Amino acid sequence: MTLRPRAVRALRDVRVRLRDAAAASHAVATAARDQTHLALVREQDALEDYLDEATDILAAASNVHDLSSVGDITGVYKLEIADASSRHDQATAAAETSADQLRDKARLLRRAEKLVERVSQDRAKSEAKVEQRMNDDMTTRKK
Repeated sequence: MTLRPRAVRALRDVRVRLRDAAAASHAVATAARDQTHLALVREQDALEDYLDEATDILAAASNVHDLSSVGDITGVYKLEIADASSRHDQATAAAETSADQLRDKARLLRRAEKLVERVSQDRAKSEAKVEQRMNDDMTTRKK
């Protein structure tokens, strides 16, 4: 089966665009993952800051309600950390999926580039054969 050079180059160009689109998608997913990680760290820092303040609040507590409010507020911070952790896990999974897609697109592009190389080598071989025949014909005519 003869591969048409123009079709093979068009295939390579399409695969370059697909790889570039996958790279852009991966960049967006990675940025989102980094943002969710920062949000998770901020939530954890907020809990630590509150727990540092909680010692003063507990020392100044005059009734059971004041003590339970510290536990309630700590629970709220822990829920926010759990939500941020969940969002980060989802963003990490999306980034891993986009990385897989990028690897697949890059692999397909390498295959297309090898195909272009093979077609150009085959074309060069056929041109060399034609040129050799022409040279052989010219040398036999001179005799």
